[in-house]
Amino acid sequence: MDTRPVEHTGAYTASAEFYDLLHARSYHRHAQALAGPAAAARIGIVEVGAGTGLVTEVLINASIVPVHAVEPAAAMRALLLSRLHPPVGGSAADRVTVHACSALDLSLTGQADLVVCLRMIPCLPPDERRALWRTMADLLVPGGLLFLDRPPTRLPARPTRRSLGEVRLGIDSYRGHVTARADDGGRIRCDYTYLVCRRGRILRRAEETFLLWPMTSRELAGELARAGLVLEDDLTADVLRVRRRP
Repeated sequence: MDTRPVEHTGAYTASAEFYDLLHARSYHRHAQALAGPAAAARIGIVEVGAGTGLVTEVLINASIVPVHAVEPAAAMRALLLSRLHPPVGGSAADRVTVHACSALDLSLTGQADLVVCLRMIPCLPPDERRALWRTMADLLVPGGLLFLDRPPTRLPARPTRRSLGEVRLGIDSYRGHVTARADDGGRIRCDYTYLVCRRGRILRRAEETFLLWPMTSRELAGELARAGLVLEDDLTADVLRVRRRP
């Protein structure tokens, strides 16, 4: 019987092509804020949901400890691996390990004093989210730090559309937008649309939908506490600092 783990290949199949082009700016802001905590790490760093490596690269270059980048989506992991080798190179390449699995399947208990988890928590149903809190608490040594972005606290009152910007490459432009609306079951439905245009004509169109589960600040603090984690002050306006209880 084949006992190899099943790969998660479906997610981000449409978005991966456009991810670095249209999402890098917001990730860059988070990544630079995390350079200081990465430099202070003395045991190890785990990034849960590393994506294409926009934050991973900063964590590696700022630190001197082993870095574990966890990314189950094959489309995103392909870009992550391309970013890490050979551009990272040298001794840094010897410190980074990419895990093609869910964080829930990791065997790294107590091997980190820093865990980073961005753009992921709201994408998990509540039961999976609570399991992930416990997993991340197990990854951390007592007193270790977890950084995550602030989840949405409520459903949108009406559909809202936000531009992802535009990037030009040669004679083509790459642009995108996301429309968020309330969905069944207390979720937020986010429909991403990506366009490749040439001289005003749409060459290609790609679409992908993600579901988010909002939670209030009180719910977040309660779930963290039950997992042995304490919500502390904010690192930035968008990134929360959480500590495993000593």
